[in-house]
Amino acid sequence: MIRSILAVGVAFFLATVQQAVAEKQCVSEIVSATGKPSSIGELARANAFFTWKAVVKEKFGDDYNAWSEASGRKLVCIDLIEGEHKGKWECTRSARPCLKQSTAVVQEIICQKQISQAYGARRRSEKLAREEAERGWLFLVKRKLGVEWTDWERAKQKSIECRKKNSWAYQCIAVAYACKTG
Repeated sequence: MIRSILAVGVAFFLATVQQAVAEKQCVSEIVSATGKPSSIGELARANAFFTWKAVVKEKFGDDYNAWSEASGRKLVCIDLIEGEHKGKWECTRSARPCLKQSTAVVQEIICQKQISQAYGARRRSEKLAREEAERGWLFLVKRKLGVEWTDWERAKQKSIECRKKNSWAYQCIAVAYACKTG
């Protein structure tokens, strides 16, 4: 009996650790960096790689500058056809920096059992109305639960629905379960 309870406890702990490790801890900002142009394509890609790492290290620290851990990685190289660097390659790397897995702290994610929803102010475009709804959700959650719950990226089952209210305005509602790290 005690062995089975212990086995269940160990299995639960391992599942919690695996879930926490599986969820990358990334910054919300996409960082782009253009490297020094080169007549050799591979060198231009390497220049962009090291430039991106340096920019990320300066902004977020050494624990976030691993390209292999970054989310949404993009590499764009162009063959320059005019100007001072005509005939050379220039590459730009863009990605959301993520905490290196070796330094990631395993944290439990705790979510509210009751969903939070908030309307945003009416706006001329759907995009602006969506942003207003998200801001409204953040304001409501901060007021009801506290600032530690106001992370839209961490929220679960989130959605934003919009409707055209009249000939010039949209209004949206943001709905999500607020979550925080434990």
